[in-house]
Amino acid sequence: MSAAKRAAQAISPQRFPLFLYKSILRLHYGLPKEARLMGDTYVKDEFRRHKNAEPSFVKPFIDEWTNYCVMLSKQLSSAGIRKGQIGADLPADKLNNLSNEHIQQLVELRIEADNHLGKTDFLENLEKIQK
Repeated sequence: MSAAKRAAQAISPQRFPLFLYKSILRLHYGLPKEARLMGDTYVKDEFRRHKNAEPSFVKPFIDEWTNYCVMLSKQLSSAGIRKGQIGADLPADKLNNLSNEHIQQLVELRIEADNHLGKTDFLENLEKIQK
């Protein structure tokens, strides 16, 4: 089988989620160790939880992870590394469309990320708000 046919099969609609999953994990090799471990765990959990999701959830899920893959690929390129920025803020319009469950998940992810980086300001501010 030619390389072109193998590549076409690898990104067929049925296999694209697996291709995307593997691409993201490969990109994570370029992250700092702590970020890589946390990112790998998060990606594996998300893809596992959406493995048997309803079709209405699959397209937005794949779209967002594809955007993440493209963004991370650009940021880990030589031009992106020179800028020294990894990640991006979530746009306000997307944040407003999230369910309470997704917002809770983002807060937990932020706390976990800050713990890995030794930051406590977000958690302290969150505790002040809850009081």
